[in-house]
Amino acid sequence: MMSRSEIAAEVQRLEPWFHCIDLGDGLVTKSKSAIGEPVEHPRPTWEKVKVCLPEDLSGQSVLDVGCNAGFYSIEMKRRGAARVVGIDSQRDLVRQAMFVRRTVGLEIDYRRMSVYDLDPRELGQFDITLALGLIYHCKHLVLALEKLFLVTRDLLIVETAIYPPEKAPESFVYAEGGAEPTLHPLAYVENLPDAKEAVFNWFLPGTAALSALLRNVGFDEVKVFPSVQSDRAVFQCRKREPYPDSHAISYLGSKLALMSGPSSCHPNDELRFRVRLHNSGYARWLSGIEGTTEKGDVHLVAHLLDQNEQPISWYHAGAFLPQDVSPNETVDVEIVLRAPESAGNYLLEFDMVSEHLAWFEDLGSQVLKHQIKVE
Repeated sequence: MMSRSEIAAEVQRLEPWFHCIDLGDGLVTKSKSAIGEPVEHPRPTWEKVKVCLPEDLSGQSVLDVGCNAGFYSIEMKRRGAARVVGIDSQRDLVRQAMFVRRTVGLEIDYRRMSVYDLDPRELGQFDITLALGLIYHCKHLVLALEKLFLVTRDLLIVETAIYPPEKAPESFVYAEGGAEPTLHPLAYVENLPDAKEAVFNWFLPGTAALSALLRNVGFDEVKVFPSVQSDRAVFQCRKREPYPDSHAISYLGSKLALMSGPSSCHPNDELRFRVRLHNSGYARWLSGIEGTTEKGDVHLVAHLLDQNEQPISWYHAGAFLPQDVSPNETVDVEIVLRAPESAGNYLLEFDMVSEHLAWFEDLGSQVLKHQIKVE
């Protein structure tokens, strides 16, 4: 255990501090502002954020993204959270957080990671995700929001600077190409080319714009707190299910492997192929009802191409899934198709489709190619 003087010396060595954290025994991490923020920061922000959170977090898991020195992570642990993970992309801030953790004696997992590194397959999903004072530091705003969506099981809290309401134009409907989308104000902050992403600000969305973005990446419910805004706002975002279904095409992905099937045949033969389908994306594939092709149902499809890879029959054959397939699950599917009428060399391409929405290849997945000779 460190002595009071040793703790004070370490606080000084790790300066500058942005978070003011009580270390006990009359010690705090900072007594002056670092870049113009209140000395007690982020306590005033916490007073606004905490009304969006349950007071008792017993048994809950929490992810604090852009955790800085760990003020919010500590508050989550003190509310009884079973697991708290804090991540930050800046090494010095993670060092501060680890020092504070050791000093206050709380079990919190800190890691040096960017919001763009978030993957539920590695970290898991969290009941609650915090993104407080984060998103205006993100150059790739939509990607950051998608990453936050994927690691959140139930509730995301976003606290952010916003487009100053007194200067923000109104949202409006803009008719173009037969559609009538709503356009929302979002400000881009001009920076020099050498600006460091994690330090500088990039986007200031209006509340309507950020609400629309959060719904677009998949959140079912988005509320803004409080209803009257100054230059900052708090968003409470909820999901009904941990993962979206196959209507959410941004999260679709597949890996296909041929398990069995012929490489040669006679004209008009019935050919049977067994294909292993792995859901490598983050959306649950809907199997639908056999015999129908409703929007968003996922099927395996075979394309028939000539030896120059020119399409002969695009939807040559299809196969239904045996059941819904969750992310990271694998199923084997048999697909039956008819061989071409003429002898020659052909190419079969197997791809997945979310009916009436998208081919998986167009979303970045690789098709499975198989040469076949008709003799």
